[in-house]
Amino acid sequence: MDEVRVDEKKALDEGNAAQPKGVQFEGNVRISDDVIVELAKKTISGIPNVQLANMGLVSKFGIGRKSGDGVRVLSVEDGKIPATTVDVYIRTKFGYRIPDLVWDVQEKVKVNLERYTGYTVTAVNVNVQGIYVDDPKEVAEEVAEEESAACDEAQTEEE
Repeated sequence: MDEVRVDEKKALDEGNAAQPKGVQFEGNVRISDDVIVELAKKTISGIPNVQLANMGLVSKFGIGRKSGDGVRVLSVEDGKIPATTVDVYIRTKFGYRIPDLVWDVQEKVKVNLERYTGYTVTAVNVNVQGIYVDDPKEVAEEVAEEESAACDEAQTEEE
């Protein structure tokens, strides 16, 4: 078995002898906008208390390069260091601080796009399109409790 590996190594060494050492291949690598959209969608689907939202009229007018289900690639700048800008449309869960959730979305989308594509992410624009609830009865009870607490405080201040 070792003899076979030695023979393979000799054959590889002889084949590489024709190429000078240190030769670099040149070419371009382009990543499809669809890949960027899918990476962003997968990232957002893994973030708790956030859902992708419908982009509405923006998708109908075709503004931007590529869009799909809550994510739109605004620009991809080719160059020595490629860069991209992405718009994200989300809905947040009722009861959570929207700025905190938006910051998480921006950071996670930026990190994953840079990690998997090698592109520099110049911006992740997050558009909050709405709020969702898992159980509407739970929210109604919570709002009723807050209203009764506010009424109790108002009555206490009057006395």
